[in-house]
Amino acid sequence: MKNKIINRVIVGIFIGIDIGLFISILFSYLSGSGAYQPAPNKFLEAFPNEIMAMLVSVFIWAAIGALFSVTSLIFTDTEFSISKMTVSHCIINYVIFIPLAILAGWYSFSIASLLSFTIIYISIYFIIWLIFMLINKKHVEEINERLKKS
Repeated sequence: MKNKIINRVIVGIFIGIDIGLFISILFSYLSGSGAYQPAPNKFLEAFPNEIMAMLVSVFIWAAIGALFSVTSLIFTDTEFSISKMTVSHCIINYVIFIPLAILAGWYSFSIASLLSFTIIYISIYFIIWLIFMLINKKHVEEINERLKKS
């Protein structure tokens, strides 16, 4: 199990950096300013220069990637019911992701921001959960069809 966690952390770090970089480029492009911004202005202003801001952004993206990669083991390496796996995964990610999102400057530490974050987090989590449930339902149906033919 220890090796699985280490593997997930390493892979998650690189996936997190890739996704963070892609999203930062996308938001920079959509802002229309023609300049690259690794994070919101409020975040950038907290650092002496853009290089430091970018470096911290990369570390935050890496931590987010590692978080989601490691917590996915809940679905593959536990004996919980699917409901308990889903709720555990959702809560653990939520609790650890909040400080990372605040550090990244995506949200401030206020009730309004936390409420907004919570609504967005639960909405996105539900959409992703629904997609995976439909994919898995299709796989189960395909397996059942093959079993009927056997």
